[in-house]
Amino acid sequence: MGRFEVQLPVPPTLRPVRTDANTDYYEVVQRRARREILPGLKTTVWGYNGAFPGPTIRARRGRRVVVRHANRLDVPTVVHLHGGRTPSEHDGFPMDLIRPGRSRTYVYPNEQRPATLWYHDHAMDRTGPNVWMGLAGMYILEDELEDRLPLPKGEHDVPLIIQGRKFGPDGELVYSTDNHDGAPADTVLVNGAPWPRMEVARRKYRFRILNACNANILKLALSTDEPFVQIGTDGGLLPAPVRIREIPLAEAERVEVVIDFAEYPIGTKVVLQDLKQSIGGQRDLMRFDVAREARDDSLVPGRLREVEPIPEGEAVRTRQFAFDQRIAFKSLTNVDRQMTIDNKPFDPDRVDADPRLGDVEIWKFQGGDDHTAHVHLVQFQVVSRNGQPPGEHERGWKDTVQLGGEVSVIARFEGYRGKYVLHCHNLEHEDHYMMARFDVV
Repeated sequence: MGRFEVQLPVPPTLRPVRTDANTDYYEVVQRRARREILPGLKTTVWGYNGAFPGPTIRARRGRRVVVRHANRLDVPTVVHLHGGRTPSEHDGFPMDLIRPGRSRTYVYPNEQRPATLWYHDHAMDRTGPNVWMGLAGMYILEDELEDRLPLPKGEHDVPLIIQGRKFGPDGELVYSTDNHDGAPADTVLVNGAPWPRMEVARRKYRFRILNACNANILKLALSTDEPFVQIGTDGGLLPAPVRIREIPLAEAERVEVVIDFAEYPIGTKVVLQDLKQSIGGQRDLMRFDVAREARDDSLVPGRLREVEPIPEGEAVRTRQFAFDQRIAFKSLTNVDRQMTIDNKPFDPDRVDADPRLGDVEIWKFQGGDDHTAHVHLVQFQVVSRNGQPPGEHERGWKDTVQLGGEVSVIARFEGYRGKYVLHCHNLEHEDHYMMARFDVV
């Protein structure tokens, strides 16, 4: 199909079914649906409320969100609020399954820094295919301090959910683990549309970009070679904006940028690109068409939000985690590749780390650049990458980081006691046991 034929859709904002003094209540049905993703063809999806991707939940800091998920699919599911500081029983531990025909209620306190989060499936052995079929959506947490900043708002604050997928000639999604390496993809979707275009005015826009691919690591750039103004990372706003031409974005990472289209005359076409061409060799992701004049009262202030560094001297211990794989010979003709952490496949009953509530720890992740580490419960700060300072794009609060040698991060394990997981966010690696349990005690 041709590029830039479809207009960019924006996922609808989910409305609560009721509210009270401190809580918003939502109901979501996980169900099959038929959607037109490729022009002229219908695709079977598994969607939150049948949508692909799911609806966006917009929450307020300090105000609880309660979501009842009903599973009307024929496979078990789990829901994880990625980046959320959530009680263990609501975090989406891989074994806490919602069986077909059953439901589960998740409670999110939202006592954390505002940020662009997302929710997605996390079922044991099934995360890859469940997310591939559509079980993913945005969750945006805001507060009054951010409201007061003169950043672009409303229709000029736009989520961009980037996914790589593969379709058959009949329009149906085609899923394969590719021998556990990662599901092969050849079609770019942004907000569920293939290679879309977006008409923009000559003014500033804020884009919340999520790499929701199963197994594709991106490197974002603009075709004009102009820099992005990066204002945020996984865990919210940076202390100050950063001008940067290329932004690496691994699976599950988020980045917030401002693009000022006033720099371009009407008629200009600006393409958001992936310099790694990781989705089937495709360089183009979507296109912005500068179409009209507009008044713009927004601006990017020189100071955004305080980000206090966690002093390394506060760390009470350092742990190391090696992301690797091993070959298990079941017989001469039956060979199984297991993705491991510290040469151990995931065992939900084995505790691999036990940080104490309130303690600061340094965790060192080692592995190839095809691995992406995600830690549940906490936001961390990147201390170093192969002994050097972290890149400009990853100096804020993070919950997910691409490896490629050794990456050291520091975190305070605060909020809740209970069981959580650390895992690779290449979803096929995760499903094939590249995951470890840690208990906050």
